[in-house]
Amino acid sequence: MSIVILEIPDSKEELGPWLDRKVVDCQLGQFVKELEFISDDFNPPGYSPDSLEVILGSDREAVLDRGLKSLNYEQCAAFLANPQMLLELQELVLIEGGNYWQNILEQAELPLSSPPRQKKTKSDSGTKPKVLVLQPIEESPKRSKMPWIISVAALGLLAIVAYQYQVHVSNPVNSIVENPNDKKSDSNPDNNSPAQTMLASNWGWDSPDAFDNSLPPDDYLHELADAAGAWFNKRPDSTEGLKQRLAEFRHGCETLLTAKHTALSEDDREWLRTHCKKWAGEIDQVLADVESKDISEAQKQADQTVNQLIREIRLKADEIA
Repeated sequence: MSIVILEIPDSKEELGPWLDRKVVDCQLGQFVKELEFISDDFNPPGYSPDSLEVILGSDREAVLDRGLKSLNYEQCAAFLANPQMLLELQELVLIEGGNYWQNILEQAELPLSSPPRQKKTKSDSGTKPKVLVLQPIEESPKRSKMPWIISVAALGLLAIVAYQYQVHVSNPVNSIVENPNDKKSDSNPDNNSPAQTMLASNWGWDSPDAFDNSLPPDDYLHELADAAGAWFNKRPDSTEGLKQRLAEFRHGCETLLTAKHTALSEDDREWLRTHCKKWAGEIDQVLADVESKDISEAQKQADQTVNQLIREIRLKADEIA
């Protein structure tokens, strides 16, 4: 377990390339949650962008081709001040990014499931820890230790993460449908058409730690979005590999449908299951189209489908926060 904000370089030259690696990292969700505690301290004076388009500006194509090193320091720091835009950037580069981003993704050492990210419990007051203003980052020929103010904030996060991880490990909650083709599917209750291929796995919504019902509703949904993001941890290079990956994700949809989701209200559980049935149908359609499409085109279609469902889950989480 690690605190990602402790790794932020204080060299202006290193910040862009470092962020590139984090954007395609499975820990991005954790990083974004940590940044929310201290994001105000990264706002460059007089620079307050309100969208990803504003940050990228005319450098959008350069970022897709060469990464964030194409931006100046103020633009890179704006992502730290507006962490949710890192999630939007991830979606953009995974769909439209060039070989530069693909190479970073292939070089990343990505586990099958994300490690525990910082979460708040139901008993949390919801107030953010008070953090003093961080001084502007100075240029440095090499990475040095983070300012002590970040370390103090990180220690607070570490205590929360450690506690939650102990509770989480001692109370794993999941329900995996081992043989979904032997019974009616929640996404196809009448069973009036051939069942789509589904393969059980240990990642995404099939991960043993995918459902932590001790969390507040908004964090619970963000965890589900993070779990869905595990789709991007492995990039198949063949049609058969993509079909297997899709079948595993599709099985995760079935697992999501059968889980209890006690962290959510009845209305929110109904919203989740209704939308999950829709997502399952969309994944079924992608699976049906794989054979007739080029691998890159099929991969793009699958990425767009997963990114859209992640976005819908996060929007719902923000709505009920």
